Amino acid sequence: MRRRASVAAALVRPTLRSLPWRLFASGWGVGLVMAAVPVLFSMELSAPVLVNVVRAVALCGAVGMAFVLDDPARHTTGVSPVPRPLRQALRVAVVWAVGAAWWAAVLAVIRVGVEPARWSALPSGAVTVEAGALFGLALALAGAVVRFSETRLPGPAVAGAVLALPIAAGALLPPRFALFVPPGDPRWANSHLLWAGVLITMFATWMACGPEPRRRFGGGLGFRRGAVG
Repeated sequence: MRRRASVAAALVRPTLRSLPWRLFASGWGVGLVMAAVPVLFSMELSAPVLVNVVRAVALCGAVGMAFVLDDPARHTTGVSPVPRPLRQALRVAVVWAVGAAWWAAVLAVIRVGVEPARWSALPSGAVTVEAGALFGLALALAGAVVRFSETRLPGPAVAGAVLALPIAAGALLPPRFALFVPPGDPRWANSHLLWAGVLITMFATWMACGPEPRRRFGGGLGFRRGAVG
């Protein structure tokens, strides 16, 4: 355990350098601008509209998270003595920590422009669970693409799916299993049990996709030994 901790500490700096920070910043920046618009223009939004704004901001953050496993050097790190789950966990931990700070900033910006009575009506804990589930969705999709393909940059495809899947779920799920419900709706509590289930399932999916495959396709010559990170 001590040896693994020392290896992880040694990998922090190269992990920071290898992450696509500009892509993360793009998603986070758009989200912050969206959060700041009601404040800048002194817009008095109702609780349901405000929650939808927060959801749109969370979706921007999830789109940025879609690029967390993008690694142009993936095929050269496939033979690294450091296992892929540890490499991925470091990337995710770093980005998730910064993303958590970003989300706190988003809620702080929104709170500046909201009267105390309306802020108390905003279920910030519940929408944080929604944001976490959307982040988890991006992470799980990226992990699955890396696990079952040799793509070095899964981010663009994952970002598209992150945008499409919640919209499709909102349109296709029956009312009983609705996810995007307004505050005060009788389904609010049940919908957030579903959101919590999505969050747990997405993290479990990412963890299941973490280990390197024992066999992979190799240049049309059938299966061969060796994994690609």
